[in-house]
Amino acid sequence: MINIPEPNAILATLRERGHVDLPAVDIRIGASVLDDAIKDASSRFSNPVIISDGGPYRTPAGPVVDRLAEQLGDCPVIQLGTGTVRADEETVERAVAEVGPDRLLISVGAGTLTDIAKVTAQRTGSRHVAVQTACSINGFIADRSVLVIAGAKRTVVSRWPDVLIADSDILTAAPAGMNLAGVGDLSTVPNAVAEWQLAAGLGHGPAYDAAVVEQVLAAMPALPSLAQAAQDAEPAGLADLARLLAGSGLSMGIVGSTAPASGTEHAVSHLLEMAFAQQQGPAAPHGMQVTVATRLALRVWQLVDRTIRSTRPHVQVPDESASRDAGALAFADLGAKTVEECWTAYSAKRSWLLAHQADVEAMVTDWDAFTRTLALPTPEQFDEVSLASGLPTRAEDLGPGYDDGLLFWALRNSYLLRERISIVDLADVLGVWSDETTQSIITDSKKR
Repeated sequence: MINIPEPNAILATLRERGHVDLPAVDIRIGASVLDDAIKDASSRFSNPVIISDGGPYRTPAGPVVDRLAEQLGDCPVIQLGTGTVRADEETVERAVAEVGPDRLLISVGAGTLTDIAKVTAQRTGSRHVAVQTACSINGFIADRSVLVIAGAKRTVVSRWPDVLIADSDILTAAPAGMNLAGVGDLSTVPNAVAEWQLAAGLGHGPAYDAAVVEQVLAAMPALPSLAQAAQDAEPAGLADLARLLAGSGLSMGIVGSTAPASGTEHAVSHLLEMAFAQQQGPAAPHGMQVTVATRLALRVWQLVDRTIRSTRPHVQVPDESASRDAGALAFADLGAKTVEECWTAYSAKRSWLLAHQADVEAMVTDWDAFTRTLALPTPEQFDEVSLASGLPTRAEDLGPGYDDGLLFWALRNSYLLRERISIVDLADVLGVWSDETTQSIITDSKKR
């Protein structure tokens, strides 16, 4: 039997190992935990307000928002959407204005709504109770939020929730696909961790700390059974899925970066979402997109590994003018502000790589020793888990509007989106990242 770590146990283990400044989050996961958790929170904090994305969240006892509003003395409810909401600057500003200072902010909604609430709580000096409405992502608990800034997906520092509630009475009522998306989000962790090790090995970003992710990585073999629980709306299994997602979310906040759970696959997913926002169409769940993108990222690792072992290539940081032109061409359809936002992030990374080219060359020289530290699945091993879990594997599995052309664009340009160093950056400085190699990866990923 595979052990699913309790989030509080992860925190206890890290304290024993000398970690300081760990969050004091009250984590409530299980059956019928909602009412007592809200009662306890309202006894500690005052002036409640509920913020919701308007989704039809229910328990056997009735609609969640209505129940909570009544329990809290008919407190005000701010509804930001009609089932979905966009985490852009305008929506955040509206939430901040309507919530006001020093509140007990109770968020009821999906991951995007929770991201907005975490930023709102930070900006208003409010306490925050996050009511998780599906096992869709690992970010409900982290002190990071993904916002749309100048048209680009950006991760910003927000605030730890004071209380996280994952009540299986609510989770079992969520669409099975949303809960399955959380399994998809978790399936990407080994690749994200490997890319974190890559960047940290070069001295870029947060130092690698195995203790932060070891318990989550150890639970990866449980994903097929958790996927079955998601499809069957099985309460105990969904509670376990919520626990593992919370453990992954904690790792990001503890490190102070999304590196333990976000690599190339998340950059690809962000670009897909940005493209759909431009078309004003609904994107597939984030956890489904990153699963498909991970299959591609693992093949980029194979490309880099094959290149280094067969040719001992020269490291060359791209020319500034050529890089700017590439970004302008890649993101032209997203608008001038987005082009400039992405260039600002990428140019900082490019400058760092230029200053640390010797470190990249040293890693390439000692590539065999570095790769022995990785616990990275092969594409075939990853596919076994994906297929056993019922997760998507191809662009067309994600729904209308997805095809190989869009996936090609997102993968080809993923390294130009943000400042984080990825395996695609390494392929680029080795001179093997091109339209041809990207297309070959897309084509290879179609084979099973």
